[in-house]
Amino acid sequence: MKNLVIDRRVVKSNLQAAKDRADGARLIADLSANAQGMGLMDIALLLRDEGVSDFAVSDPRDARLLRENGFTNTRIMMLRSTADPDELGELLDLGVVTTAGSYESAVAINGIAEAKSITAQIQVKVDTGLGRYGFLPEEVDRIAAIYKYMSSVEVIGTFTTFSVSWGPKKQTLEQLDRFNSVLDKLMSMGLEPGMAHCCDSGALFRYDFAHMDAVRADTALSGRVPGKALPGLLRVGCIEAGIEEIAWVKKGHRCGAERTVVTKAPTKLAVLSVGYYHGFGVERHISAMTVAEALRYRTRKLYVRINGQRARVLGVVGLLHTLVDVTKIDCTVGDTAVMDVDPVNVKGLPILYR
Repeated sequence: MKNLVIDRRVVKSNLQAAKDRADGARLIADLSANAQGMGLMDIALLLRDEGVSDFAVSDPRDARLLRENGFTNTRIMMLRSTADPDELGELLDLGVVTTAGSYESAVAINGIAEAKSITAQIQVKVDTGLGRYGFLPEEVDRIAAIYKYMSSVEVIGTFTTFSVSWGPKKQTLEQLDRFNSVLDKLMSMGLEPGMAHCCDSGALFRYDFAHMDAVRADTALSGRVPGKALPGLLRVGCIEAGIEEIAWVKKGHRCGAERTVVTKAPTKLAVLSVGYYHGFGVERHISAMTVAEALRYRTRKLYVRINGQRARVLGVVGLLHTLVDVTKIDCTVGDTAVMDVDPVNVKGLPILYR
């Protein structure tokens, strides 16, 4: 048996750290990607019990799941802008705050809300450099048209997302200036932007600016913010799996299908039926690595813990299996190996909460 293990106490600790950093700003819990791989409903219930009342999702199915499981009066925000009529119809039926990231999406929301004889609450997304969704900073007049000509929508918030909040401070400050310029222009027109927010977990924990009216806690909840480890956050997530086989091999034995390792001495091997398919040894931000970082990633040494001792992975992690050197560890088949993993990368395993 193998499981992804999530420690509720650590999630609560990370949530408290995010609240402390928010310093009075409203905290929005971003449950995208199955709550960063930790399990949407279990984490949502935990957060609600800890006083969180604002949630964000990126998929209408997640909003429906929340509504169908008791989150009937909770404010849920759809982070992703969409003009798809089927998605918008479902979101409005669920009472979700939709995002307008273009004039076309705002028109679509207004039209569907008008047909349903309701007023849709929306948030306006501004693209300050991420280049994914959002009005450009020079499109303030198009944003203003929402207020002036769309009677079936109510703007309750305006937000942006930094492109590399864990990266260069200068770049983040430039994007913050663009966002502030949009807010200033809207207010100079006599328009109320509503709840303004721009900080995700990276910006929240790395910088002491831009907290505004609200902050969004996403990867901070799992303690796995991109970049260097941050004080106050603890990593959530490990795979626990029993040892499948143990065998002694002689010097010169070849191990592994890729980048084969040849043993330099008699070695006791343990086989674990966990591989990169399950999320072990996977780095979610590898696409953002420099050449030097990618080289270090490829040549890094991986370890697991067995009976309280550290055991080195031999060779590379396979699709479904991992070989471990347990020569100096007293262990047997069935003993538990513990592997550090980012929950968002894990698939094919049940979640065990503690």
